[in-house]
Amino acid sequence: MSENDSKPASTPTSREESSQPAPSFHPPRFGAGAPRPPSHAGNVARVIIPTKPADWEAVKDVIEGLYIHNNVRLKDVIEVMQAAYRFRATARMYKAQFAKWNWHKYSTGPSVSSRQGIKDHSSRHGKKKKGISLRQGVETKQQLETRMLEGQESRHLTTAMSAFRSFILGWSEQDPRWQAATCFTKMGHYNPTMVSHFLGALIQLEQHEYSHGGRLLRAAFLELEDLLVDGHVAAIWDCCVSVPQLAINHGRSDILLTFMRYLSRLCTVRAPNHPLACISRSTLALVEHLDTPSQISAYTTAAWRLWSDTIVALLGPDNISTLHTHRAYLLIQPEPDPTLVCCVLRDYDRLVDAAAAALGADNTAALSLEFDALLTQSRFTTPDPAALDARLARVLARLVAKPGNAGRPPRGWAGLEDRQVYRGCWFLAAMYADAAGNASRAAECRRAFLAAPEEGDWVQYALRMEEKLRAGGRVVEADEVKGKRLEAQLPRDVVEILDREEREIGGI
Repeated sequence: MSENDSKPASTPTSREESSQPAPSFHPPRFGAGAPRPPSHAGNVARVIIPTKPADWEAVKDVIEGLYIHNNVRLKDVIEVMQAAYRFRATARMYKAQFAKWNWHKYSTGPSVSSRQGIKDHSSRHGKKKKGISLRQGVETKQQLETRMLEGQESRHLTTAMSAFRSFILGWSEQDPRWQAATCFTKMGHYNPTMVSHFLGALIQLEQHEYSHGGRLLRAAFLELEDLLVDGHVAAIWDCCVSVPQLAINHGRSDILLTFMRYLSRLCTVRAPNHPLACISRSTLALVEHLDTPSQISAYTTAAWRLWSDTIVALLGPDNISTLHTHRAYLLIQPEPDPTLVCCVLRDYDRLVDAAAAALGADNTAALSLEFDALLTQSRFTTPDPAALDARLARVLARLVAKPGNAGRPPRGWAGLEDRQVYRGCWFLAAMYADAAGNASRAAECRRAFLAAPEEGDWVQYALRMEEKLRAGGRVVEADEVKGKRLEAQLPRDVVEILDREEREIGGI
């Protein structure tokens, strides 16, 4: 995820520092005009073919939001309703039902549906009425194109959001990794290699390291095929939310456009019926038309709100997956809202206490949660390094002393999450030591981090460590981390693929 050096000064830095209660982080719901799933929407395996009035009434508000308020074309309404709500009806069936509801999207006479608020026929054609100018009601070509473009964006956004919801609901019912998750455990292992490659490429290109940047970007593209095969719900977030926001944060809308075109074509060829295909097409269409950072950020915010709403509805607010959804959104924001940061930190503290009470302080899930809380706190606040380092040392000591880990090197630990927490602890320890001005301790922790298993979030930690060192003018240490990171990101088998492709492109 993207890292940002700025820290909100007003945010509490630990659970002890603030005695004022705060509500849990419940984000605002996605816009009032957005479609909502009917009562049967969670049963994604069942197709609803309307045969009675009650079938139509159950989705009336959804269809009205799409067709009437967002001006979505009927054929797109049919596609969205089938993909997101498993509601299957023909265009003729829709038109017959619209007539029963007395819906008239367009009118050729002086009377139209009161829902539309459309001017009467004579006004639309610019005819003079009650002293109104002949030209007052006539749209210029530019105004017409602008209105049509806004309508296209609305349709693309609505389609993307509906496909997001469809995939999350389907994943929750059909993937065993979701079924095995609890309020304290994650929804199965997910390796964020693609987004790490993408972020690394952006940073290398900013540093004018075009060769390394180009190779990392190509490696990110290669990872997309594995994401399609794996089908983890987090892959959708990385491809269609994290990557767009990270690209905008680094001022590379050109790379974002290339990425989304590649993803859309890949999905069309490899998985045309996968929800990601629908999401990527809609996101690509939005990226092609929304060329300002604020517009792309509005899209990612809408996606996050819908994503959060859906996860909360499925799992509840007091769940690690819900909390990770909130943190993931904050991580990709260039300037996170301090109020939201405060809520996330408080939710982490509450869940850490609940996990320790229910599972025991030495349980892997409890240790992982406490580490995540420390990591989030260090990312978004300016904590007391000594106090947090002591807390981190306790987590690391309990982790190393666990049965199965004691006396064994971390690379030999059987638990993947134990290894993830271990390397993360050394990363944070190095950051705390640097903040406290303890250079020798920072170097010792940095060596332990670089020697840790290079998997999972290791690359993203290395990217942040490298950025911090470089920003502090410590070029030698930053280059040491960079060299180790590039070895991990571009292993021999990937380098061989990239070399072969470059030779083929160059005609060698």
